[in-house]
Amino acid sequence: MKEIAEKLKVSDQPVIKTIYKGGDTTIIAIGLGRGVELAEHSAPCKAKLMVVQGEIDFNTETESRRYACFESYDIPLNLRHSLVARDDALVLLFLTEG
Repeated sequence: MKEIAEKLKVSDQPVIKTIYKGGDTTIIAIGLGRGVELAEHSAPCKAKLMVVQGEIDFNTETESRRYACFESYDIPLNLRHSLVARDDALVLLFLTEG
């Protein structure tokens, strides 16, 4: 996590790293520098987003929601969305198959 936090300070692209994979669970860390966007995509399985640093906007075609440090959101299956960092942000994504 520390490595991702350091890289996001100098990157104009999302910094993404799988930090755990076991059984039916995968945890991905995503670092976004201020103003950096994670392009529109959808979750192919159950997904929960948790902000552990900074603040992000979670955008869909019809709305935008802001999440700050320690807030979380259960992402609906197949919902097209993007993320934009309001401040340098570090997000954990919990993916569960099945």
